[in-house]
Amino acid sequence: MRSCQGYVDHVRGRTVHGWAYSRDDMFANPIQVRIFINGIEAGMATADCNRPDLLSAGFKTSCHGFEFVIPMEFDEVTSVRAFIDNTDYELPASAPDHLIDPGFSRPLPETWRSGESTYRFPSFFILGAAKCGTTSLHGYLAAHPLICMSNPKEPFYFEAECSYGEKFYFNRYFWQWNDEQVVGEARHRNLYLPFVPPRIHAYNPDAKLIVLLRNPIERCVSHWWHWYSRGLDPLPFWKAVQDDFERIQSGSDLSTPEAAAMYARTLDAQGQGCFRTYLDSGYYYEQILRYTELFPVERLKIIFCDDFFRDPAATVREVLEFLNIDPDSSPLPDVTPHNVSKPGMFTGVDDRAITWLRSHYWRHNRKLEDWLERSLPWG
Repeated sequence: MRSCQGYVDHVRGRTVHGWAYSRDDMFANPIQVRIFINGIEAGMATADCNRPDLLSAGFKTSCHGFEFVIPMEFDEVTSVRAFIDNTDYELPASAPDHLIDPGFSRPLPETWRSGESTYRFPSFFILGAAKCGTTSLHGYLAAHPLICMSNPKEPFYFEAECSYGEKFYFNRYFWQWNDEQVVGEARHRNLYLPFVPPRIHAYNPDAKLIVLLRNPIERCVSHWWHWYSRGLDPLPFWKAVQDDFERIQSGSDLSTPEAAAMYARTLDAQGQGCFRTYLDSGYYYEQILRYTELFPVERLKIIFCDDFFRDPAATVREVLEFLNIDPDSSPLPDVTPHNVSKPGMFTGVDDRAITWLRSHYWRHNRKLEDWLERSLPWG
């Protein structure tokens, strides 16, 4: 038997959290963990999620965490056990007496409902774009005592979990809600995915929407670097961009119900979908238009990252006012940036690539300028 180690940390938000690794092959394939709920085998988890605390504890790598979303057929959970696959090694609970969060399966509060099939909360959505500061803004707002933000930050509900129902959404991502009257989430793919806007509108037609926009060239490079620097995209920048461009040219997108279903099936635990979206994640105009066709434009706030990064405190005040919260009702949070990219982002990004991207995004930028009736900070 391999020399294994790990723990089941806790069950929170309908999710089993833990970590596992083998000292014999810790750099090889991630370990598979079999999960048993109430004595019944419920499925398998892959221990490949990033756990920075493992590095702090002296491990050589950090990608040994696992998260297992408990299937809906388990409405109540009395026990959770986890075994390394193909062994009889059971991962111990790090805190056996406090393993399962008591708010695991609360009924959906009536105050969340606004109608027979519509809901008040979340009352606002940080839609994206990816690599535009959504993690920082989520963190700043989560620190405000009048706001409840999704935890974890990025719900997959509207892209892949709608069939689980609103009770799942509440318990999975808002288990910490304590009667706050402003509730938000921040899944950046909600801006990109064409099938999400009608789902959000059907859920809460009165929601407020926040969009952060960054120079699409910088955003594209940062998006690639996010995956490449973690070893999750093997292609260097230019090849990755050309691969994405060929996909777009071929007409491969997510605009059909079949494509949306395929996307949901292939979405992994880290939020990585079935193909690269480095280029068209920067087509901001068409993405925003999908929302303004459903929601009044006054319910949309657009933030330019140049302004946000230059003066985050001022941006937070603007957002609080947009959410009808007095910015002076509570001290503003620490505005240290979150989720900062690893150094070396522009390594291997040459002038040819930048020139090509500038030409590629020109038409998209002009459409956005015309719609906004203002010039863009990035020219």
